[in-house]
Amino acid sequence: MTTPQPLTPEIVSAILHDPNSPLYPSQITVFCDHCGVEATGDYMVSEHMTRAERLGVARKHLVDNAGWECTDDGDDFCPAHAGPPAA
Repeated sequence: MTTPQPLTPEIVSAILHDPNSPLYPSQITVFCDHCGVEATGDYMVSEHMTRAERLGVARKHLVDNAGWECTDDGDDFCPAHAGPPAA
């Protein structure tokens, strides 16, 4: 598995112009299950991904980059309602 890299406009353009690429941009919103705040972003996903896998891309990004907490049972918490980082 490769580490996701930041998507520059040039990379997105190259992906979109590659007729063999299964990737496409998708706008995904994750809601905080405590307060309802929304985090909406554009993500490159694959046509072969399930709906849950596409949501997982957004959830992982928010956990890794924005201080969100996402539990294995599907709960999502914004930085204001996330628990302390795991030790």
